[in-house]
Order: sequence, then C-alpha cells, then structure tokens
Amino acid sequence: MSGSIQRAADAYEALLQYVYTPEQWIAGEPEPPARPTVPELEAQELWMAGLLGQGGNTLRHGHVRIIDFGEWNRSAGPDFLRAEIEIDGARMRGDIELDPTAQDWEHHGHGSNPSFNNVILHVVLSPPPGGWYTRDSLHRDIPILPIDPALLAIAAGKPCPRNGLVTELCREPLNALPADKIATLLQAAAAYRTLRKRKWFRTQAEHLGLQQTWYEALAQTLGYKINKHPMQILARRAPLKELGREAESILFGTAGFLLPVLPQQAEETTRQYHRATWDAWWPLRNRYELAHTRSICWQFAPLRPGNHPHRRVAALAIAAQHWGKLAPLMTAAGAHALQQKLTALSHPYWDTHYTLTSATQNKKTALIGEERAKDFLINHVYVQDESPAAWETYLSIKEKDVPSAVRTTATHLFGQRADLGKLLKHAYAQQGLLQIDADYCSTSACADCCFPEKLRRWQQSTIC
Repeated sequence: MSGSIQRAADAYEALLQYVYTPEQWIAGEPEPPARPTVPELEAQELWMAGLLGQGGNTLRHGHVRIIDFGEWNRSAGPDFLRAEIEIDGARMRGDIELDPTAQDWEHHGHGSNPSFNNVILHVVLSPPPGGWYTRDSLHRDIPILPIDPALLAIAAGKPCPRNGLVTELCREPLNALPADKIATLLQAAAAYRTLRKRKWFRTQAEHLGLQQTWYEALAQTLGYKINKHPMQILARRAPLKELGREAESILFGTAGFLLPVLPQQAEETTRQYHRATWDAWWPLRNRYELAHTRSICWQFAPLRPGNHPHRRVAALAIAAQHWGKLAPLMTAAGAHALQQKLTALSHPYWDTHYTLTSATQNKKTALIGEERAKDFLINHVYVQDESPAAWETYLSIKEKDVPSAVRTTATHLFGQRADLGKLLKHAYAQQGLLQIDADYCSTSACADCCFPEKLRRWQQSTIC
C-alpha cells in the first residue's frame, strides 16, 4: 500500500475524531445515533454479502456465528434457505429471516405459517420492544439477532447521523483557505474514501469471490445513481458464474423485463429478438424468476433514453459474455485498454434500440459510453489497485463534468472562488467532497455542523 495514501487517510480520520469529540455534545447524556433507514431488499443484499457481520449477540440465546449464509430465496418463504449457524458452540442448519423490525414477523403472518418452521435465526434491523419473542407455528422460540446500526450505516454507505452537536452556522467557512491547502484536504478525504472502498471490496470478495465482486461493481456503475442498487441486486440474483451464453435471457428474465406478449406496434426486429430471448428464458424460468414480493424495484423516470434499465441490463449481459477478456484488465496498468474494450462492446439489437419495445434508431449508440467506463475506472479499478503508481495516476485524472451534488457542496463550503472550477475537474477533488459531504453535510443541519470551526482551529493536523 502506498505510504502517501495511508498518511493522507490517517490525517483525515484524525480530523474526523477531532471534530466529533465529547466536548461537542450537549450537556448531559448525548442522544444515541439515529438508526439508519435501509430498504429491506437492500439489507438482504448486504446480509448475503457478509457486510452486516458474520454473527453477534442474540437477545437471549448467546452469541451466534454465521458459518454459511445459505441461498437467497427467489420465491415465497424465508429469505435465506439452508443456512448454517453456530450458537454457543452448537451448530444447526435451517433458514434465516431478515426483517426491518421484529414485529414484522407477526405482521407478515410468519408465526402461523408452517413454511417458516425451519427458521433458526431472525435477523432484525431494529431491536424489538422489551419482552418480545419470535415464535414459529409450533411455538418454538427463535433466536433474534439485532444488527448494529453503525455497522448497517457503514455497509449501506450512509453515515450514521450524530445528534445534538453545537457549533456556529456554516456559511462559506473555507473560502479563505489557500488553494494548496484545499487540494491537500480533498486529497486526504479522497484517500480516506479510497481505503474504505478497498475494505468494502475485500469483504465482498471474501464472501462472493473476486470476479462476482467485480461484476457487481460494474453493475452498480451501469445503473447510474438512480438504479445503482437495483442493478447490484440483479447481479446478485443472477451470478456471473451462472450466466454463460444465456446471459441476456437470465438477466432480462430475472429483472422482470420479458413480456409474454409484445405490444401490437412492436417492430419485426424487436419481435425476433424478444422471441429468441424468451425461448431461452422459458426453460430457466423456474430457477431464476423472482416472486412478486421479491421483484426488483426499478426506476424508469426521469432518465435519458440511453440510460433506460433495459439498455443497462443489456450492457451488463454483453459485458458478462466478454468477461474473460475484461477481467485481466481491471488494474491501473490495464485501465486504458479496459476502457477501450468496454466502450467497444456491441450488439446487433442494442446498438440501435433503447428498450425491448422501442423503435429502431437511425444512429448507433454505444452500450457503455466513455464517461460511464471512466466512472468505473475511477470508482473501482484505480481504487482497488494498491500500487503507489495507481494512487499517483488517480490523483492526475480529470473529469469532463462536475456532478451537481459535488458543485453544491463545494460552493457551500468554499463559496464562489475563481480557482474552484479548475480544482473540481480533478477526480480526487470530487471524491473528497463527496466524502466530506457524507461525513458532515449529510449528517446534520448547517446550524449543527462542527466541521468548519473545528478545521479552522485545528493546528496539529497534517492536512492544514
């Protein structure tokens, strides 16, 4: 690991610790951190990847260790089938149910449903009320494992809100900071963000395998912000190793995009492609089709035509079919060649269609554009390469556009500086601002922000 990236990350982490010291809490007992809100389907995905831990203390049954997370259920019934756990040295196999609250067990009728009699662990995102018991239809007591809210927040990529902080109003607090100090601060924040991403990636790779983890990273990138999680859930439901030549059929079918009957106005080319995809999907349907209650929630608007989920799934399918040529290039040294191969991916139908039912376009459109491929390199490929050269290359990368979220945070903290636009072209500066926003701006109202005044007074940091 590069010493410079570690030192920069350590400096930013020291700033975090300095900002959130006990003296900043309101007098008396501080309020506990607010429990993050994570959709149930996303929480299941995190659990299956091992990102919510590999066990913990149950409410009344001692310590539980997860040996095998089991199979993520596609149909009705418990969420995870044929799992294996160990409670205080005793091993057992069975099913696992995950709910936002323990009370959901009864709300959903699991306690009277014999299909849940094989559940051996009830995982909940919020601790139940005092005296709560989870019981099956045979009145057996099922161990309850509450997830640590801080762990859930980190795994979901959402900062755990800190309540009760007192400070001055934040308004362009860093406007007077010299340009070189701003660059150093943002490099430190970017380094901290990079090392967190590496830790996340290693954890996923440990449980899912290296290639599946890369595959899901690409799926997230192709989904853009609005369909990032749906694309990752799809990639988990339709694993890379199971796709092969039927990648398009499995992915489109699992996504819920294949229709038994096309609209009457569909073109002949569309009918031919859909028929071939459907014919390949039909024998696989029982294995991959998701129950209605487990269907993936896609966002279709507001989106540019080229970003429609149909086209993003097509891009993932074509990439999966060429994975053998793409995977060896996922390093800083191979980044340029990887970008060329990603942008060159082609398909006779999807080169000229936006959706499974859209009209043929006169002009071909790349399945993966240059900016999307570059985004994958910046957020994943360079991040996971631990060589010092990769970090130095990363610091030199410039972006074509500045996302609105980055520009808003930059303007809020630094004001309308003449040199800000030039700095924000650097990829590390954008990533650093996103990290600062996550650690401070997104965790409290401006009137409660500790960051500006603390940074002004902090004299011992290597950042400033």
